[in-house]
Amino acid sequence: MSLIDSISFPRSLRLPRLDGLIQWIVPLAIIAIWQVASVTGFVPTRVLPAPSDVVLAGWKLLLSGELVRNIWVSFWRASIGFLIGGGIGFAFGLANGLSQLSAKLTDTTLQMVRNVPHLALIPLVILWFGIDESAKLFLVALGVFFPIYLNTLHGIRTVDPQLIEMGRIYGMTDGELF
Repeated sequence: MSLIDSISFPRSLRLPRLDGLIQWIVPLAIIAIWQVASVTGFVPTRVLPAPSDVVLAGWKLLLSGELVRNIWVSFWRASIGFLIGGGIGFAFGLANGLSQLSAKLTDTTLQMVRNVPHLALIPLVILWFGIDESAKLFLVALGVFFPIYLNTLHGIRTVDPQLIEMGRIYGMTDGELF
């Protein structure tokens, strides 16, 4: 056995794994093309400002404190809207999932309202609430209501009957089973 035979060489050269970077290629390319198109004047800045201008404006807003204040207001609206719409959606989903009478009374109406696009309701919302926080909260709550309602309703209706039967065999009361 020679010295060369005793040395183990890697079978193939391995490049560093780029799996985590591959999904960034297209977005970064779009931003680079956008920047070049803006700088060269191909895309007018009044139509679409350059990404560097957007970043600079964001930095200025961050330093002035205006960006943080506006993010907080948006977070507050989203949180309150989620609590209101989610709470009502959960209550209706629970009621309609547990009670056939409740489902017969309200589910058809809720399914009809669900198919109305939220953008189509904006003129009515402005008439009802004006252009105020209540209108914005209403739209957020409406956007949250239907997914939570449908998921709660579906979750209750699709509980495995064998699990309910097993709970009854073990002597669970209705409250414990719930």
